[in-house]
Amino acid sequence: MNRDHVKQLLTQLHAELSDTVEVDGELKTLLQDLNTDIHHVLTADQAKDDPVYTALSERSVALSAKFAAEHPTLEPVLRELGSMLAKMGI
Repeated sequence: MNRDHVKQLLTQLHAELSDTVEVDGELKTLLQDLNTDIHHVLTADQAKDDPVYTALSERSVALSAKFAAEHPTLEPVLRELGSMLAKMGI
């Protein structure tokens, strides 16, 4: 169930991101990297002690803070995504 919810949040994030007029190139790259890493963890059952993946929830929360001012519609999705990843132990 948690994995399905994370996938749903990623889909929602992509939809809202595509509706956003302009996103800074650096933030877009950070989001793409986070998305790739999350999908890898969800599909590959990556070891939870791998340092690349243990901080995914923190990375999501940090990105939500960056988006809060410029893209307030994306911030809650990123915050919820970070919360779900933390609950999953990722």
